Amino acid sequence: MRGNAPIEPSLGWTYLSRLALARAKAQMDEESTGVRDEIGFLTIHQRYADRFFPGTSVLHTRARYAIFVPWLFEDLAGLMGPAAVRALRERERELAGRLKNAGESQVIGGRVFPKASSQPPSTVYWNALAVWGILRSRADGRIISRSQAHRQLKGTGAAIDDDGQPLLSPEPPFLPLPERPGSWRSGPITLRLTSNEASFLREHLGQLRPIGGKELSLLARLVRAGIGAPSGMWAAETRALAGPDQFALGRAEQVASLAGIGRAVYDALLEHTLEAVDKRETSTRHRNHLTVIVKELGPVAADLDVNGLEDDIGALPVKLRAVVTATKDWIASKTQDPVPLLDIYTAAEARKGPRARLAPTPNGRARRLEWSSDEHGLATPLHYRWSQVSTLLNDLVDAE
Repeated sequence: MRGNAPIEPSLGWTYLSRLALARAKAQMDEESTGVRDEIGFLTIHQRYADRFFPGTSVLHTRARYAIFVPWLFEDLAGLMGPAAVRALRERERELAGRLKNAGESQVIGGRVFPKASSQPPSTVYWNALAVWGILRSRADGRIISRSQAHRQLKGTGAAIDDDGQPLLSPEPPFLPLPERPGSWRSGPITLRLTSNEASFLREHLGQLRPIGGKELSLLARLVRAGIGAPSGMWAAETRALAGPDQFALGRAEQVASLAGIGRAVYDALLEHTLEAVDKRETSTRHRNHLTVIVKELGPVAADLDVNGLEDDIGALPVKLRAVVTATKDWIASKTQDPVPLLDIYTAAEARKGPRARLAPTPNGRARRLEWSSDEHGLATPLHYRWSQVSTLLNDLVDAE
C-alpha cells in the first residue's frame, strides 16, 4: 500500500492474462451453448471461429450493445471503485428493463429482469470492444480492465501499475463514438442501430484481421460486402466472399461434420458402456443417432485433411489429434460399431480427471450413473458462432 491511497476491491475487476481470458472465454462458450465438451472438439471450434470472426462470442446477441457499453462507461465518468461497479450494474439492469419493455427479444438480462444479469453486456462485449478497436489498449498493448477504464475516464490515478509498468494511455479508453439518441437516458430505446452507428461499426469490423494474420478476416469481407447474412456458413455466397480463406472454410466444414460425428460416437460409447460394463439397461437413442449422422455428414467429414487443418489453426493437442484421425478412419471403414474407438476416446476424455464418464474406474461408474441417455441432447456439428455472426450482419444492413 502506498501512502494513504484507498484499496480498490479487485474481485471481478482484476486484469486477467491472455491465457486466463482464453480459458474463461472457452468456459463461457461451452456453458452458454449447453455443450459438454468431453473430448475437446471446442478447441477446434474456437480456433476457427476466432480466425474467421475475431472478437465474436456465443454470448453476443445484438450489434448495438457494442455501442451501448462504451456509452454506459462514459456516462459514469468520474466514478471509480465500488461506486462505479454499483452504478454500472444498475444502469445495465435498467437498460435490460427498458429494452424488454420495448418488446425486444434478444435482451441481455431480459430473462432475469428485474434482477441484474450475472453476465451483463459489459462482460459479454468487453473482449469484442478491444478486438474490434473500439476500446483502446493499455500502453503495453494489453486489454485494459473495466476498473482501469473507469479510472481512465476520471482522468486520475497512477500512470503505472503495481509492477511499475505503464498502465494507461493518456487518451480516453474508447474511440470517439456515434452521437447518442435523445432517448438514451430515458424514453423508448431499441436494439436497432442507427445509420451512423452502423457506419461506425462497419468501419471497424471491415478492418478486422485474425490475430497474427495479414489478410482480412472472413467477417471483415462479409461486412464490406454490405449484405445481410448469407443463408449459411457453407453457402456459395459465403464461399465467394472468403477470398484466401476459401480452402480453410472448406476444411472448417469438414471438421465441423467430423466433430458432430465424434460427439455422437462418444454418446454411443456411453450407452454401450452402461450396458456392457455397468450391466444397466439403457436406450439406443444415441446409437441410432450415430447411424443417422454418419450417413448425413460422413461424406463431408471423410475428406478432411488433418495436416491442412493444423496449418489453418495450429497444432492440435496430441490426444485430440488422435481422436480426429481415428474418427476419420472409422468413418472410412463404413462400420456402424463405435466400440473400436473406445480406448482412444477414453484417453482423450481423461483430461477431465474424475469427471470423465468413459473411464473404467469407480469415478467413471459414478459419473455414468448421473447420465441419462433420454435427457442428453443429440450430437450436432460445430457452428463457429455463425448464428451470432448472422445477427450482426443483419443488424448492420437493417439500420435505420
